[in-house]
Amino acid sequence: MDANYNSALNLLKINPPEGRLDVQLPRAKYLQLENAFLKLYPEHLELRYPSLSYDSFTETVTVVTCPGNIHESAALGLLNPIVADVRQYLSTYSLASRILDYGSTTTNNFQGKFEGSRKQPDGGAGFSEDYKSLCRSKDMWIDGHGVNVYILLCLTETPRFKNPTTEYRDIGDVKAAIDLMESSMSETLGLNLSNNRHALFLYRGHKWAGELKDVFIEIWRAGTSISSKYYLVQDGRICDDLPTTLGIKISDLFPDNAWRAAPIPDKAIPFNATLYVQILMGSMCSTAGDRFETFIKEGGGRRRRGGRGRGRGRERGR
Repeated sequence: MDANYNSALNLLKINPPEGRLDVQLPRAKYLQLENAFLKLYPEHLELRYPSLSYDSFTETVTVVTCPGNIHESAALGLLNPIVADVRQYLSTYSLASRILDYGSTTTNNFQGKFEGSRKQPDGGAGFSEDYKSLCRSKDMWIDGHGVNVYILLCLTETPRFKNPTTEYRDIGDVKAAIDLMESSMSETLGLNLSNNRHALFLYRGHKWAGELKDVFIEIWRAGTSISSKYYLVQDGRICDDLPTTLGIKISDLFPDNAWRAAPIPDKAIPFNATLYVQILMGSMCSTAGDRFETFIKEGGGRRRRGGRGRGRGRERGR
């Protein structure tokens, strides 16, 4: 257990981009880790990442550091249009105030076998190797917190990203190098959009973002053991028959008793899958640029003597 504890604490301390770790710890050891986390990040209430959560039923600690652009865009690109459509519809009945945003506040009022768990109300978005962890989160929210619907988004990036093993010793101007790389990535994005597929984002012979091999959305409902699955990308190609709805209705966002008392008709919430896939493609391009910039600025780009080496310190919208 000490090895698991040390691994989790080490990841929290280093806080590298796109890091995730699931380890087993008894509750007493988790509370010790949480205290260490609060000392490391006393401003944790204002931070989304790194995040620390605990599943008391399986005694699983999950540490997540700042995800790549693809995760953030995938989650927000899915959630924001749903919330906007619901708010617009409810506003016609003066009920828009009934939709509340939990933000990133940690939730700990789980019930039943999940009592004692702690989790941020983050979206269920992750790569394929995180699927089991996403399903555990689904169980926590549905069985332990009473949510009606859990939306799970799973992406498969092939191959998974690794930094170059050797430094780039010919970098003179960091800003110029980043601009040149991003220009190349924009060309790749244009080709991907025109060819209706997710090709690799290659630059200087290195894969900075892999192919989106598969993308699917699963809708899980309380009281059922079978999900509804919607594929958007399969084997690297965008599906021909993209869904126009995910089967989610306005009533899904209300507790049962509140919906029965609401004097409004139900309505299916639309889903613009074509636009959403374009968002994902653009996010893979941005992810490639972010990875290159991080590599260069953290020492992967050895500057030539006499080079200006200006960093631009751009805002990444995390």
